[in-house]
Amino acid sequence: MPHCVIECSASIEALVDPDILVKAVHDAADSTGLFAPGDVKSRLISYRHDMVGGRKDDYVHVTIGVLSGRDNGQKKVLSSAVASAICDLLPDVHFISVDVRDFAIETYSNRASLNRPVRTSAR
Repeated sequence: MPHCVIECSASIEALVDPDILVKAVHDAADSTGLFAPGDVKSRLISYRHDMVGGRKDDYVHVTIGVLSGRDNGQKKVLSSAVASAICDLLPDVHFISVDVRDFAIETYSNRASLNRPVRTSAR
């Protein structure tokens, strides 16, 4: 945890290498100290069919899912760190936003919580 899902206009890829954007978001979330080392997961989705304010324009929006229990101050530290990293990387992009959302700990499941180890097999 957390899951950082970067959504952006496809035109962003002409401004910055997508892997660099993913790394900037990943490193910013990791730098907050809110998560154990290795827990941050980041990915990017770019859109060719989109509008911002009724027109085509560059944008980056990051939705960060975290397990419930963090206070609003911690979430603000996280969103500000990620937004600042993107602003530094893309100083000419006006539409940059970050939202932190809670995953309900009572309903969230993953491999570790199911105690289902990964099988090791010869490939």
